[in-house]
Amino acid sequence: MDIKKRTEALLLAANRALSVKDIVELLETQSAEEESEVLSAVVSLKEDYADKPYDLVEVSSGYRIQLNQDYSKDIAKLWEVKPLRLSRATLETLSIITYMQPVTRGDIEDIRGVNVATNVIKVLMDQGWIKIKGYRDVPGRPALFITTQKFLDDFSMKTLDDLPVLPDLPEIENISPELSLQEDAIEQEAPKQ
Repeated sequence: MDIKKRTEALLLAANRALSVKDIVELLETQSAEEESEVLSAVVSLKEDYADKPYDLVEVSSGYRIQLNQDYSKDIAKLWEVKPLRLSRATLETLSIITYMQPVTRGDIEDIRGVNVATNVIKVLMDQGWIKIKGYRDVPGRPALFITTQKFLDDFSMKTLDDLPVLPDLPEIENISPELSLQEDAIEQEAPKQ
């Protein structure tokens, strides 16, 4: 049987992304030649899907076939399930963990300036987007949070390098708008001589 068709069948049936190594093992290929055929099949399928409503996408854990985003509104009508709504606090927390990992709850609170609700961390962990990597060696041993491979897969990224670059922001210590406003008011009130 054709390796390309067998590879495509596996990718269509899989409920997760498959690496080339996964495909090779599932097809029980024996030779290096057959292994290179699997890689060629993946590349060929990616080209075949270029003009289709679905794509062969490479994510952090391998390859998966997924519907093209252009058709998401049409497809969403098939299900009555409401999409997951994430609060601003949840999105901010996820962003901080993503860009600053590994971070503790205290680190997140310092950056956001407010307490992090327990349900925010719970939602992110329930989604499988974050996990505890370890514990900081300080009193209280706070948990260190990092993003997971599922986070990368769900947001269609291979690595964290695919994240948008943050703009350069001035250091917070250097920002003192209240002080500059007071100085401006004092200068305006001072009589000119």
